Amino acid sequence: MEATFDNNAEPPRRGVVAYRCSCGGEVRMPLGGEASCGSCGRLVTLRGLDVNQTISFCSDIDSGTSFHVIAPDRSGEILGHFRLVEKLGQGGMGVVYRALDESLQRYVAVKVLRSVDEGGSSSHKEVTRLLDEAISQARLNHPQVVTIYYVGRYGEEPFFAMELLPGPTLEQVLREGPVPYGLVISYAQQVCSALAHASTQGLVHGDIKPSNLLIAGTGRVKLSDFGLAKTEATLPESGLSGTLTYMAPELVSGELPSAQSDMYSLGITLFELTFGRRPFKLAGATLAEQLESQQGVEVEFPEKWPMSVPERWRQLLQRLMSKSPSERFSSYEDLSEELDDLAPVGVTQAGLLTRSLALVVDYGFQWMMMFPMLVVGTLSSAEILYDLLPDYVMPWLDRLGPLALIAPLVPAIYTWMEFRGWRTLGRYLFQLRLVDEHGLPLAQRRRLFRVLLRNSPVWIYSVILVLQSLGLDLLATILSPVDETLLLIDTVPVLGPRRLALHDRLFGSHVVLATKKTSKKS
Repeated sequence: MEATFDNNAEPPRRGVVAYRCSCGGEVRMPLGGEASCGSCGRLVTLRGLDVNQTISFCSDIDSGTSFHVIAPDRSGEILGHFRLVEKLGQGGMGVVYRALDESLQRYVAVKVLRSVDEGGSSSHKEVTRLLDEAISQARLNHPQVVTIYYVGRYGEEPFFAMELLPGPTLEQVLREGPVPYGLVISYAQQVCSALAHASTQGLVHGDIKPSNLLIAGTGRVKLSDFGLAKTEATLPESGLSGTLTYMAPELVSGELPSAQSDMYSLGITLFELTFGRRPFKLAGATLAEQLESQQGVEVEFPEKWPMSVPERWRQLLQRLMSKSPSERFSSYEDLSEELDDLAPVGVTQAGLLTRSLALVVDYGFQWMMMFPMLVVGTLSSAEILYDLLPDYVMPWLDRLGPLALIAPLVPAIYTWMEFRGWRTLGRYLFQLRLVDEHGLPLAQRRRLFRVLLRNSPVWIYSVILVLQSLGLDLLATILSPVDETLLLIDTVPVLGPRRLALHDRLFGSHVVLATKKTSKKS
């Protein structure tokens, strides 16, 4: 269910609140009361909820009606020294306006909170708590947190003024599709830094989602709407606050908000940014059914993992979105370290000559390891040697003849070492390393298939030695041109404009200079 608001609706009469039912019909009811929708007959109460809208509701919920407050546009009104200029949007907690700070002659964003008397779901006590927590946010001085300039009331109007950003929000960015991985990891690092700073002040955000992340310039994002933020002193004794889709399961079970519950919301957000969709769909037509569904729903990762995203990213997302808080990161410092390890880095592509020489060294080293087996096998089968060598030597040659049968062990050991992430002799001598398109170490599975293709000529050559030792010279002769053909197929693509061999093209690998890792600007 998506939040929809009718800004052009007729303003409700005094004492009457206008709501939008989930069927699209308009419902007018007394303040704090209930009414039936004239279109579908559904009973609408203040306990209704949209799972994608920020809400605050009590623990005793028996209604799953989805409705949205139809807030009139109050542009042109004045709150203290702030003149409301333009309505920017609204959520479950209030309405945001572009406003002019007439005392400093600058534009700011003003959020006017709704109380129960205005058709909102927040009591006077709750509004006071929200204002107190906005003051707590105002104490935060961090480049990735939206700055709050003023918190207070004008008469009975609770509101606060904050930094006005050009935007858009990441929710709006997502309408164009998934965000490139380089930007996702950058946004994650920035949000993690902001949350780590807030945690030092005893603050838990409580409502992390794409609509609360605003673009503040190229590659920069700021965390906004600490309106649901909690301090240790203001944690609610009962009830829930947040957005159900992004809400950690333990909160629904009655546990208190924590850094780990914010990490869960961050994980949902990062998944959505990476793949352009949410990780799961909540089942059920009522709120109670959706709450129950949220407890057991499983994350739906793509069946085919995109090559543009490191496979280790899945592990980080799984850990953030774990149902158990203890399985998430113990601190933002640990999360930050993991994000740094997954951040794209700048690399210097190795030249074609250097890569070719490293390949020759790797092939040559393996051939040298198999050469004694070839020699022994050849000598043991040469009848002329029986007349030239002493009698006591030939029995030893006969015993060593089967040595060629273990020739495949050489490429097998080489493949295992590379699969484990060890540098081959050629890459070690020429100071090269293997990375993916982000400059990160190549995932093990991709590394395995790459080395199998890259080393296929050596594998076939070892099989040829085995066939020769068994006296199957005809089969060995047939395999020889296959060996040469595979070598050509794999290496000829380096003559193309990308200068990459087939094994690098297929598995997204790059051979680069083993220089110190440097951050890559997105």
